[in-house]
Amino acid sequence: MKNYLSLLLVFLLLLPGCGRSAEDGENTTGQTAETIARVTLAFLDENEESGTFTWYLEPSDVDSYIKDWYKLEDLNLLDGAIARAEGARAFELAVLQVDETDVETVTAALQTYLADRRASFTGYLPDQADLVDRAVILTKGGWIALVVCQNQESTHFGFENCFGTGVYVRGIPSVLGPKPEDYRPDGRLVYTVPGEEDMTLFDSSAILSAWKSGNDSTLSKRDKAVLNAAKEVFDQWVGSAASDYDKESAIYAWLTSQVKYDHSIYDKQGAPRTSYEPYGPLVNGKGVCLGYAETFRLLMDMADIECITVTGAAYMNRESHAWNMVKLNGTWYCVDATWDQQSFKGDSQRYWELNLDQYRNYFNVTSDYMAQTDHQWDYDNTPEATAEDFGRLSVSAFSPLLAPEKVPGILQKTY
Repeated sequence: MKNYLSLLLVFLLLLPGCGRSAEDGENTTGQTAETIARVTLAFLDENEESGTFTWYLEPSDVDSYIKDWYKLEDLNLLDGAIARAEGARAFELAVLQVDETDVETVTAALQTYLADRRASFTGYLPDQADLVDRAVILTKGGWIALVVCQNQESTHFGFENCFGTGVYVRGIPSVLGPKPEDYRPDGRLVYTVPGEEDMTLFDSSAILSAWKSGNDSTLSKRDKAVLNAAKEVFDQWVGSAASDYDKESAIYAWLTSQVKYDHSIYDKQGAPRTSYEPYGPLVNGKGVCLGYAETFRLLMDMADIECITVTGAAYMNRESHAWNMVKLNGTWYCVDATWDQQSFKGDSQRYWELNLDQYRNYFNVTSDYMAQTDHQWDYDNTPEATAEDFGRLSVSAFSPLLAPEKVPGILQKTY
């Protein structure tokens, strides 16, 4: 019924006198940006959820949005309308009207925005990252449509129907991949610090001292809560594990199965600082990548296993990211608990009964594997992990950014 009403709306909007005034082949239309956005949305599967989207329609709101998100300053915006799914969802529909001389500048800004947007989902929400990867940027004259949705063909059809009959819009590659010169001789992407987040490491010395001495009297209330939660992890998951490998495995099992990723990081205000520290995963049960990594490091330190946190980047250096390296029997391995997080809920016995260990794709892997699965870091000042481990899918299942020779086809879309 909703689809029928949506198509009826499209029919009414496109009747003579109801909006469209362009002649065949013209680059403009008599309709407003809001009308074009709603007509385009009517053709999309996401139209069923249109009531849940946040709309930006007032000129001041649209202007603020494109400055904050698209980084477009001092743009002569003639008209605009934007619909967005907030939180950990990628759907977005923006229709902008600008001077034709500004179209190239705007589309370049949108390409950069989409690359940053995809980076924020890479490794955490693969389905949303894929959605951004298939985004559409369409232009006609001074009109530009940015659509992140399920159905690209419907986007074309909806947008084109707002112009004269027989008009076809121009598609712009949505996300551009790295250039050959962005790679080092060893095939790894040159690392540059994204610099958008505070990736300062947590000082766990007081908690470790209390753990070793058995005296927590000098700890702050927050640190006591972290220590008590860590003790529960050891009691319930590590138990009497004998080897360092078994201890590491049990800690990793707890972290990837019991802690949720804090999706508030996708909100405008971002995630609280507690999600960047062990307090988030251990006490609140949720955290972001640095929180996962610092929690793993703390628990490994408590188990007397050498471990470091690596702060680097993901998705072509666009997203700050953190993971760990652990040293077992004198050999370094890489682990990324954040990208291995699962939705499992249950105790340790149930975890091992279900053999969820088979889904560990970033547990005790090599540095080369991390580089090939879209991790970037300070390679020259970080230990190199070269020993192989088991239980991972092939590299090609995780990232298209494998080698410089594959750059021409990376992420570039032609519509």
